[in-house]
Amino acid sequence: MQARRSVGKLAEVVFRPPMSFEELSAFIAQVRGVVQAAEEPLVFVCDWRDVEQLDATFADTIVWTMRRDNPRVLANGILVGARNVAFSDHVEQLLREAKKPERQVFRHRADLAAFLDPRLTREERRRRDLFLDDNGKVTASPAVGRL
Repeated sequence: MQARRSVGKLAEVVFRPPMSFEELSAFIAQVRGVVQAAEEPLVFVCDWRDVEQLDATFADTIVWTMRRDNPRVLANGILVGARNVAFSDHVEQLLREAKKPERQVFRHRADLAAFLDPRLTREERRRRDLFLDDNGKVTASPAVGRL
């Protein structure tokens, strides 16, 4: 699991459940740290392609965190597995509960890119693509670890 900001206003989030309560708490603290450290609203790209389902505790915590951070989020695109329609529907419901229409779920990478591109610089788009190419794995970047 990781949440970080490497380039500009682009924030990258990846996680792979299952998570213990301690891991979930650390993950949420990491996301909150990224949001709070930003001087401008962020654009989030989330790679959830390896997630098949969310347990209720995680889902409730994510919704609570999203609602709390809404004012500091310009947009949020969440990429899920293209074949996991039930999970996609579940994430859509969570995003409705988060009450920010600029948070959307996508089953296809091109759709996510089309949604985020107008909000990103060329360098941020390139970093987003590298992040998704690596399936959310940590990659070398000049600003790794920058929050």
